[in-house]
Amino acid sequence: MMNSSKRRRNKKAATAGALLLAVMLATSACGGNANTGNNTGNEQQGSATDGPIVSQLPEDNGVIEPDVSSPEPTDATTNNNGTIEDPAAPNKVNEGTYSGLSDSHSIEIETATGAIALQVTDEQKSTLEALPDDAKVKFEYSEKAIEGEATLKQNWLVKIEEIK
Repeated sequence: MMNSSKRRRNKKAATAGALLLAVMLATSACGGNANTGNNTGNEQQGSATDGPIVSQLPEDNGVIEPDVSSPEPTDATTNNNGTIEDPAAPNKVNEGTYSGLSDSHSIEIETATGAIALQVTDEQKSTLEALPDDAKVKFEYSEKAIEGEATLKQNWLVKIEEIK
């Protein structure tokens, strides 16, 4: 009987020790340095080999330095459909074969360079419904950047007419 009570005590002691070790590790990982976040002066934290923090920032980070004037405003405007329209960007003209409506707000036209999807407005739908599928068309469209996604652009139909 004595052996079983010693084993229980050893198990309890091992469990308590493991628990204590886990708490200490978690505390040291979260707490780290007592001065973290309490920088009251202008001193720079980190070692001398870290280098200045400014050199680690990307060149175009969107932050305007206090002594630098703000960027010139552009004439680009944001539409209610989430695209950014730049009036200085010229419309593009192309020819192709009208494939029809892709969905309720876009069409597809097959051009010499491949298929192109164009966003359409509700006002343009009546003109598009009058076009037969596989009609040869001449169309004008503009590229508009999607708000928040500068690299993504949508093609918007400006004008379309059937070539006879």
